[in-house]
Amino acid sequence: MVTLPAILQGYLHQALELGLMAMGFFILSLIVKGAQAVQDAKAAAHETRANLILYVLDTLTVAPYLTLAAMSLSTLLHAPGAIYAGEVIWDRLGAVPTAIAAVMICDFLGYWNHRLFHITLLWPSHAIHHSDTRLNWFSLVRQHPFDRLGALFDLVGMIALGLPEWAVVTAVLVRHYWGHLIHADLPWTLGPLEKIFISPSMHRWHHALEQQGSGVNFATIFSLYDAMFGTYYAPAVFRGPTGVSDVIEPGPTGQYLHPLRTWFPALRKPAPAAHIA
Repeated sequence: MVTLPAILQGYLHQALELGLMAMGFFILSLIVKGAQAVQDAKAAAHETRANLILYVLDTLTVAPYLTLAAMSLSTLLHAPGAIYAGEVIWDRLGAVPTAIAAVMICDFLGYWNHRLFHITLLWPSHAIHHSDTRLNWFSLVRQHPFDRLGALFDLVGMIALGLPEWAVVTAVLVRHYWGHLIHADLPWTLGPLEKIFISPSMHRWHHALEQQGSGVNFATIFSLYDAMFGTYYAPAVFRGPTGVSDVIEPGPTGQYLHPLRTWFPALRKPAPAAHIA
């Protein structure tokens, strides 16, 4: 049974993790960009506040249910007498190959669920993530609850394949931290390694304003998936604006309601009546 102290301890760990990442990425930015890092941080303050609000709301509402759903499925597949791939494949494969396979499977599933959210029907929810005009490491957390269902898709896929729980956790953490890195406001490429791995510069092409919704660089870790499926795009170091052309109201309420107002026009705010002199 999950107790209140355990829940509070979990939130404390999250806050500590967030603080350490903020400090680490800021120091890294100072090393790379010098005094410009401070100016960039100040310019991103408004977007950072919006991201923090969405992050807290997600932590208190969406994330617990996703975790519960994943745990329930894992318990079901690992019930006494159940036969799953872990007994047949992963135990024989060994720890290191299993961990590598888990990370690659996680990113493969993530590639396709990310690509799915770029179709016209689902784009209004994913547009929230792309609406950050000052892209930085913390932009990763700007996600609509509908978008978060993609994370459940990844977990369901890995659990259904019978990957051990430790391997699933490893894959999720690797993809999570690499996701923060590629969103960082750093002019980094990986040179020849970009044919295998996604870099911060490469991912910024995915967020480019003029590319919004067009569909390039969907993977989080392995750019080889983009190369395999025709969505690889890294012509140079990206230096343009990020964001979307969609009209999205500011604030968490406006962001959360945006896809609903797009899908159900009746929910849109009526246009102000024209004044007749």
